[in-house]
Amino acid sequence: MTEKHCCSCGEALHFLKREYLQLGQAGWLLGSLPNLAAGGLDVEIWCCPACGKLEFYRGDGEEEQEDRMAQTICPACGRSHDLDDPRCPFCGAANPNL
Repeated sequence: MTEKHCCSCGEALHFLKREYLQLGQAGWLLGSLPNLAAGGLDVEIWCCPACGKLEFYRGDGEEEQEDRMAQTICPACGRSHDLDDPRCPFCGAANPNL
């Protein structure tokens, strides 16, 4: 993946996850049945740590782990770990995102 910068403030973006977004809409008569034919859109979700803006980019077709947890960078040791970890698994520093 290439480095991306926020279009609002210019800060380097952090990769959150890759997601498959369902296209279509639920209708009154057929419910969500039309969604089956609508397909989906493969996107990468990036977040700006400075302003909080989310940016979506088209997936490049390479499959990543479907269940990959969003990642964060530990401010103490600089290593990447799961966003929902209460503490860094490498150095034990508290996760400032929680």
